Amino acid sequence: MSNIDKAQSADQNIQRFICFRMLFNARFYYPVYALLFLEHGLSWEDFGILNGIWALTIILLEVPSGALADTLGRKKLLILGAICMVVEMLALLFAPMNGSEYVFLLFALNRIVSGLAEAAVSGADEALAYDSLKEAGREKEWGEVLEKAQRYTSLAFFFAMMTGSAFYDSSFINLCLSFIGVDYSFTPEALVKAPIFLTFLSSLVVLVAALGMKEQKTATKSQTALETMRQSFGTTLSAGSWIWKTPLPFGILLASMVLDNVIRQFLTIASAYWSVIDLPLATFGVVASGMSLMGYFVPRIAKKLADQRSPIQNFFLLCTLLMVGLLGISKAIPYWGIIPAVLLYATMQSMNYLASRYLNEEAPSDKRATVLSFRGLSTNVSYGAVSLLYSSLIAWIKLRGVDPLISQGQENQQDAIFVEALGWFPWYFLVTLFLVIALYKMRFRKK
Repeated sequence: MSNIDKAQSADQNIQRFICFRMLFNARFYYPVYALLFLEHGLSWEDFGILNGIWALTIILLEVPSGALADTLGRKKLLILGAICMVVEMLALLFAPMNGSEYVFLLFALNRIVSGLAEAAVSGADEALAYDSLKEAGREKEWGEVLEKAQRYTSLAFFFAMMTGSAFYDSSFINLCLSFIGVDYSFTPEALVKAPIFLTFLSSLVVLVAALGMKEQKTATKSQTALETMRQSFGTTLSAGSWIWKTPLPFGILLASMVLDNVIRQFLTIASAYWSVIDLPLATFGVVASGMSLMGYFVPRIAKKLADQRSPIQNFFLLCTLLMVGLLGISKAIPYWGIIPAVLLYATMQSMNYLASRYLNEEAPSDKRATVLSFRGLSTNVSYGAVSLLYSSLIAWIKLRGVDPLISQGQENQQDAIFVEALGWFPWYFLVTLFLVIALYKMRFRKK
């Protein structure tokens, strides 16, 4: 392939990578995610079980899928992920709204296939895009590509959040129809699946983008299934060994774990936080959309940090921002409590950019997707662990009783328990930060 062909292939792959990343991640049902389960007749217990199934699927398949991407080819894994996205949306579209066992099974299928899609895509999309640039001798452009991908994904997220919640709201849709002179109205039940249908349409575009990508290196076609599995297992061991022996990627994985898990735990309970700082319920969707829109600006700052500062300097800068943010949210200050929350969102978006850039630049081409999958595995495991710790903390506070000073400042016992639990976040972060620094120094101490 000539240099001109390689350059054209790289440009096409980058365009499709950005389109794929935008539409795969920005889903129209996210603003009403939990409500979809309840509207179909499922319980909160079902909601917890189903999302546990989703997390377990990702944890089990994250690294093996990355190894398969490096063995079979990244494009094949992206096509698999896109097909899974189509299937998971069809499962929800066909699910009746009667809370029957059939509904639970279709939602379980959705969660398993969704986890498979996440695992298949994780690492493979970036690896294919980065190697396309590398083949064309343009790997130095990766920082700009990654910045653009994050910015456009944030815009897509903002659009999906606003559009999905609007199409879910029958009163808003009926008002719009009346405004343009259409004499028709929808019932709330009729629009429950509207965000799912919009995401289904997005999944078709994602599939087209995956099919249109071009991969420079193809897997050996003469291999049997057993030989492919053996090679994938060998790639997994090789990538794990390389991470364990190489200071920078090992440090990036530890840094991602310690920063990611506490922020993601906050994001999980963010709606409860908006409530205790007295934000009006009607603003929750706007606040969530505004936070996602920050991703349009933050990557540009993160790019400058990567260009001008060392990874260690950037790590401790993010740790400082996160600590300030955690101390701020622990106070649950009415209205003004949104400011420290902004720091948490900015830290997360900066960390995602920096970790992805450093790992892609450092990882060998033949195991790049596997290395990126190890990052996904480590952050998901740490998030699962902190979720269990948070549940245990809530149970312990209930058993021991809420601090009287905190209880006096809250309207009800549930809010008081929530606010007291927030007070533990900064100290949890400090302990885990100390532990990962100690582990890193022990692993690479000078002999």
